Amino acid sequence: MIRQSRLFFLFTLVAFAGLTISSAIAQQHRATRLGNPATRFAPPIGAPQELRERFADQKLRPDIASILRQWGWTGDLNDLYHAAATAEITEVKMPNGTRMPFMSSRENGKPIVLRDVLWAGTEPISAYAFDFSSKGRRYRCITPRPCSNFFLEDLGAPKLVLVCSAPSQVPISRPVDLCLSLGNIGDSIESKALVFLPMPNGAVLVRTTPASIGTPTNVVWELANIGINSTSHLCATFTMATPGVMAFVGTTAGTVAPVVRAACESRVVGVPALLIDAVDLEDPIETGHDVTYEIKVTNQGSAPCTNLRLECTLPENEEFVSGSGETRVTAQDRLVKTEPVPSFAPQSVVTWRVIVKALKSGDVRFQVNLFAEEFERPIFEEESTHLLD
Repeated sequence: MIRQSRLFFLFTLVAFAGLTISSAIAQQHRATRLGNPATRFAPPIGAPQELRERFADQKLRPDIASILRQWGWTGDLNDLYHAAATAEITEVKMPNGTRMPFMSSRENGKPIVLRDVLWAGTEPISAYAFDFSSKGRRYRCITPRPCSNFFLEDLGAPKLVLVCSAPSQVPISRPVDLCLSLGNIGDSIESKALVFLPMPNGAVLVRTTPASIGTPTNVVWELANIGINSTSHLCATFTMATPGVMAFVGTTAGTVAPVVRAACESRVVGVPALLIDAVDLEDPIETGHDVTYEIKVTNQGSAPCTNLRLECTLPENEEFVSGSGETRVTAQDRLVKTEPVPSFAPQSVVTWRVIVKALKSGDVRFQVNLFAEEFERPIFEEESTHLLD
């Protein structure tokens, strides 16, 4: 296949006689002509189908294995043979100056490896090429048409990374935005990857960005041609109607890159929502008579609140008589207090009654402040009463 100088020919004989020669100082092979019957690996190739036939030839396969063993390739031969039979084969041009890591050849009919081959011909070489993966790395097999002297290019290995992010805590029924960041920190493109996200228990999927190809139990994204140092963001929005933990476990694998996983979670918490209603049971009231204020508190939310209590301020026109209700009621001057309710469950109602005497006429205001540990500021309510002479 390759016209060699006598010096080059001598070097090749010595190297393959078993002497150890450092590849770092090995003489480069210069190829200026292809197709020499004495050195070509197999007959010329006229069409892609003939390339498939070369790699399927049972007589050639031991020599193919010998070439790759001499080169030190650690991939799986079956991957190469399968790709040669099924992968897309394209025609490429190898311009003058193309440097090949190795090339198969023959010496006295035996398969040999020529290392570090430089195409130094005057015209580009027409060759067939196909890509394949083996043991986590991607390769391209290139075979010049005039000689069948194939070689492999190591295209590297993709390495996928997956990061899961979600808010640590979200109020119940509010949307929870989950994002998976898929990156490739390897030295090769990953041609395709699938990202799986099982639906968390009790969660309802609202939307995904980009669009997913999911099932009732899984959100699935399909990505193609994941470039080196690239990152894609895959997001999904969920809601959950009951408090609990929304656990996310994303999984991805490429055609070459191995499986990686990432997990995160959001705690969906209930929120107390208090409604206070203070009313006088009779209005107007004549002075000297009692008026009863009923204070009703409802937890309309989805979580309990703790240490619920009231502080009521009486107008100057009124005087405390008694109090009753969910907890003990006490008074000091014009300030009326209730003892705390330790835990106030969602959808619960508590009621107190405060009885006061009308001292003198006027348009007065009975004021109520509601306190609970879950609220930084008190909730205020006011009831007007007409006191008449």
